Amino acid sequence: MARPRDSLDDTFVRYYEPNIGMAAVKLFETCGFEVVLPAQRQCCGRPAFSQGNLDEAARLGRHNLALLNEDGDAPIIFLEPSCYSMFAEDYRELKLPDAERVAGRCYLFGEFFENFLAGEPLALRFNARPERLIVHMHCHAKSLVSPKAMRHLLERLPERTVTLLDTGCCGMAGAFGMMESKYELSVKVAGPLIAAVRNQPYGTTVVASGASCRQQIQHLAPVRLRHMVEVLAEALA
Repeated sequence: MARPRDSLDDTFVRYYEPNIGMAAVKLFETCGFEVVLPAQRQCCGRPAFSQGNLDEAARLGRHNLALLNEDGDAPIIFLEPSCYSMFAEDYRELKLPDAERVAGRCYLFGEFFENFLAGEPLALRFNARPERLIVHMHCHAKSLVSPKAMRHLLERLPERTVTLLDTGCCGMAGAFGMMESKYELSVKVAGPLIAAVRNQPYGTTVVASGASCRQQIQHLAPVRLRHMVEVLAEALA
């Protein structure tokens, strides 16, 4: 079986939310995959890129591309849409060496896993439990992968009701919402999303795979919040 590589386990997962990374490893290993983390990886460069520091983003990109280009053709799996978009799109925009080749091996977790289970539907067994799941798609995920694939993946869980929220940006926009001067505007942008989340029945689980999206929702709404890999790992029979 091909060996997926959870490339660039993003900074928030590595240092603040390791439970998300462990849930992903559990899912892949249950399916018989080997997961390898590149020990010498550096930041994908998204923070620098989003602030216009293209030289620093390019420096980080060259390092990461050279590191991953040594690993043959193994799929590269991402848990964080912002990091995925750097490899799938922005490194190519910066015209970095090997960006095109490496981009062809990159997958966002939900896209890769749905494609895998479509071909191997019996690879995992999920428990049956009535639960309402609502999905907020990260902006980069919306632009690069099919939202339907994310819904189909969660609909594999028996007795779950899955709804894709028709919402826009969470208001964080990477580092934008972290700045004190932008706080009020960030919260205003998040208004429609937070209203939709707050209007859900009690016990609804909000599925958000972007770190900034989770932070914004957690800050503004008292809800049960999970990354997609956590939902799937918790549903294993």
